[in-house]
Amino acid sequence: MLMKRKSAVGLVASLMAIVLLAVSCGDAADDDTKPAGLKTGGTLRVGMVADPWDFDGPTVVNMSGISGLPHVYDNLVIRNPDNTYRGMLAESWSYNEDASHWTFNLREGVKFRHGKEFKAEDVIFSVNRLFEVESPLASVMVKPAAMVAVDDYTLRFEFDSPNAVLLEALVKYHMLIMPSDVDPARFVLEEFGTGPFSVVEHVIGERTVFKKNPDYFLKGQPYLDELIWVYLDSPEARAESLKAGTIDIIFDLAIENSLSLKGHPDATVLQAPSAGYLNMAFRVDTPPFDNIKVRKAVQAATDRNAILQAAQFGMGGVAYDVPVATNNPHFNEACKPPEYNIELAKKLLAEAGYPDGIDITLDTSSTGGGAMVPMATVMKEKAAPAGINITINNNPETGYWSDVWLVAPFATVWWGGRPTFEAYSVVYPTDASWNESYYSNTEVDRLLDLALTQADLEDQKETYGKIQCIIVDEVPRIIPVFRPVMLGSHDYVKGLEPMEDFTLQLRWTWLNK
Repeated sequence: MLMKRKSAVGLVASLMAIVLLAVSCGDAADDDTKPAGLKTGGTLRVGMVADPWDFDGPTVVNMSGISGLPHVYDNLVIRNPDNTYRGMLAESWSYNEDASHWTFNLREGVKFRHGKEFKAEDVIFSVNRLFEVESPLASVMVKPAAMVAVDDYTLRFEFDSPNAVLLEALVKYHMLIMPSDVDPARFVLEEFGTGPFSVVEHVIGERTVFKKNPDYFLKGQPYLDELIWVYLDSPEARAESLKAGTIDIIFDLAIENSLSLKGHPDATVLQAPSAGYLNMAFRVDTPPFDNIKVRKAVQAATDRNAILQAAQFGMGGVAYDVPVATNNPHFNEACKPPEYNIELAKKLLAEAGYPDGIDITLDTSSTGGGAMVPMATVMKEKAAPAGINITINNNPETGYWSDVWLVAPFATVWWGGRPTFEAYSVVYPTDASWNESYYSNTEVDRLLDLALTQADLEDQKETYGKIQCIIVDEVPRIIPVFRPVMLGSHDYVKGLEPMEDFTLQLRWTWLNK
């Protein structure tokens, strides 16, 4: 199923090694390898958070849309569960010696739902639109200096400097290829994809029905006839529905609900380690969190081990306020936040002007699989002895990502795992669309630009190490734990694998019943 690896030369070989991903390129033939015992057809019912979403890929935010749209539209390239890459609308790709020019050979004979043939012009349109609508991906993907359609099925991206992380951007759920001949205003309510499924019914808060695309360019795929997103109003409702057999899988499964499912005779918990994490984001432009001493006091009052044990039952790992795990070569052991220290927290709070304590509100929700409410509960309990009095505002799942996240002054968040450059650049740059802390540091911006071009691992370790020191010291966010990615599933669901980046891939899923 994987494409053959091409060897790279010069600078590119070093750059690709640094991102720690097995980059597969070369010819992407139709996948004719079928799993043993494959049964085609049937309907897969997916228990999903009940967030409303539309069909405009570059602006999608919540989990139901993030998981749904990649089944309707296609990327040039997608990521496999083992973190290698697979060509989709791109059959192959190559790059010059310094990775500043990338050439993609596009698949021929692919048609959008309304009949237009897919060509290089559609990729150019889709990439340009990312920046026009200020998609969250625009802070991660470097804007090409030029995009050259060599012919209808050959496209060259030209950058002003090396761009070894281009594929990391192309696989994202925002980088879906949309037709260039459609008025973009129609993308919100209509879909025109090339993908394995099409949307035939979309009832917000109830269900979304996807039907198999009979003309999909991968022969014999997808294996299922139908997908149904079943919107349920809590993680507990999703777990009980799986036990009752009214849904077939849960995306994604809350850790606390995984314990009861592990004992169920017909259910399976699929789990993978990840660099996904839970965090608490301060809006550093809003009092009292514009005071760095307040943020440092909360940091000192954070008991990471207690959060790991109570919120995640010991699953996952401790994090140190940066989205980079300790086993990542870019992690800087010299820059960590203080251990849980109530006396230090009191001292910092007094220096901030709150010698008698401070009252703050932490917004949270049980939305998705992140144990955000348990994390908030532990934080409230463990910070109280320092005089940090936290009121927990538990919001409903529906609307959390549109109404609370990026709005509330202090809020819980969970993120899927990302490679180092993307993990930092999606949230910390001054102009990042998902800069949930409204944080700005020109040195961090400069260092991220530098990291994009560096060839040597030691150089990158130095650059990312400096970024880590700044982030830990200025505390725009508290990241206490990394979380595993989990899916709940019935035993008869086959070909389903948890993805480290918390995406959902059902193109190759089938039902053994």
